[in-house]
Amino acid sequence: MNVEEIMQKDVVYAEVPGNRKEVIQLMQNYNVKAMPVVKKGTKEIVGIISQTDLLLNPDEEQIALLMTRDPVQISPQISVKELVDIMIQKNLRRLPVTENNQVVGMISIGDIIKAISRMNIKTPIKDLIKTKINVIWDGTPLNAVPAIMRLGKIRTLPCIDENEALTGIISDVDFIRESKIISEEKASSISSSSDKEWSWETSDILLITKKKLKMPNRPVRDVMVKNIITINEFTSISECANKMWKNKIDQIPVLDARGELIGLIDDVTIVTTVQNKN
Repeated sequence: MNVEEIMQKDVVYAEVPGNRKEVIQLMQNYNVKAMPVVKKGTKEIVGIISQTDLLLNPDEEQIALLMTRDPVQISPQISVKELVDIMIQKNLRRLPVTENNQVVGMISIGDIIKAISRMNIKTPIKDLIKTKINVIWDGTPLNAVPAIMRLGKIRTLPCIDENEALTGIISDVDFIRESKIISEEKASSISSSSDKEWSWETSDILLITKKKLKMPNRPVRDVMVKNIITINEFTSISECANKMWKNKIDQIPVLDARGELIGLIDDVTIVTTVQNKN
């Protein structure tokens, strides 16, 4: 199986010059987490931009300064196994597919998950579960969560209540959906005066305006996904992949027979099983 067989051919683009608001609008309208950036009016690739770029650079406005320049590109003819090797080695979740530097498609971890869901791999996920995971209290203020995710280098967090029961899950997707772009003005005072007694002090006020991504002042429980998809340790790899693909999620909490959280399994771990197939 090669990339051309599973890639997305109907690609959503961001163009330069352009701004943050345009990218967020495209992401919300087309339900995508990242997209290639092309020169205006062409399909010539100049970068790639993701939700993570928006969250890590809340004060930046221009696409050209937000995007990742010179992204890794792949040919539509390479095998899916080669693709997975590249993604794992370079820690990438999606790649533009190009020919002669022109975008012809986009391939993501999700596209590989979809393919795995159709392979009928019956091996249980038991040995793939991550048992050392980060969780968050569902009463945590939402505006604190991006920093928690950034510092922990994670994109999704299971949410628990005071009794340690799993109550929901929150991801960077939820931030983009709930956030607003605001203009923030900061006043800087520049004053000067002479040594003469009769002189007066003059003050010039410089207003600095920035576009910022603002989170609502609400607890995590108001925004988290409460209808949680879960699996157990005996769920097969293909069944797990199928749940991920159908529900458009990249991590699934794993529960034991008592319904208690014992770990997580993510899409990257599922995708690595392709490397072991002939």
